Amino acid sequence: MNNKILVFGCSGTVGLDFINVNKNKNILYYSRKKPTIVNKKLWRYIDLNKKITGIPNNVDKIYFLASPYYKLENLKKNIFLKELSWIKKIKKKIKTRVFIYLSSSSVYLNKHPVGSAKLACENYLIKNKKKNYLQIWRPYNLVGNENLNLSDHFHNILIKKFCIERRRDHHFKGSANDERGYSSTKKFCKLLINKSDLNKDFIYDYGNSKTIKVKEIANIFKKIFEKKFKKKIKYTFNSNIKNINTINLNKNVKSFDTKDNSYNIIKKYYSLKIKLYEK
Repeated sequence: MNNKILVFGCSGTVGLDFINVNKNKNILYYSRKKPTIVNKKLWRYIDLNKKITGIPNNVDKIYFLASPYYKLENLKKNIFLKELSWIKKIKKKIKTRVFIYLSSSSVYLNKHPVGSAKLACENYLIKNKKKNYLQIWRPYNLVGNENLNLSDHFHNILIKKFCIERRRDHHFKGSANDERGYSSTKKFCKLLINKSDLNKDFIYDYGNSKTIKVKEIANIFKKIFEKKFKKKIKYTFNSNIKNINTINLNKNVKSFDTKDNSYNIIKKYYSLKIKLYEK
């Protein structure tokens, strides 16, 4: 076994911030699209839907961050189980001392396409774990300032509707009083890397108990957008059923509660993103 580190899925939000915080140069990043921030000597093309060739077969660590994008069209097609076939290919091809898997807090949701696929992946990894260490992370509501593709999470839908589609008003299906607890992806990646040095198996929840209401998120966006573009926008919500999406203290799973300021995280995100759509 060599001390090489492999990262699969480096072009997503978590993968991009992983590149930013990682200091280890004995590493190879794999994805279909090459991120501009990664040194070309450290990047390799891979399509996990196809036959895998030309990769090391014995390494120190594997970070598996790859997953189909969280988009409404993917939810409708229910393609998230592709991830299980990707993991099976990697596990059969490569031996590793530590396998770090990026799961999701959606495993706690009933019959959710992403959660069901992530649980299937977790169960496969646990069942097929041999002498290697297995570390599973279930993050809630990560926000990273680096991304190549906007997901269909609420904070990004605002950007899509008003910055990309150039709408002046939009009607959201959820409640204005829904709550989210956001955490920094970069901060998460630092912990992910530090904990990977532990010679132990674990499953960790990672999130933020300090929430922000959806209407506050929309108001932050509105204020920055209108100041930047000198245009008025409006939005409404059609549900009175409040939904809270934040970390729960699960007695059966260890948790990291960041207690970050969700308001500041969202404000910084929009301040950086909205200006990208200025003409």
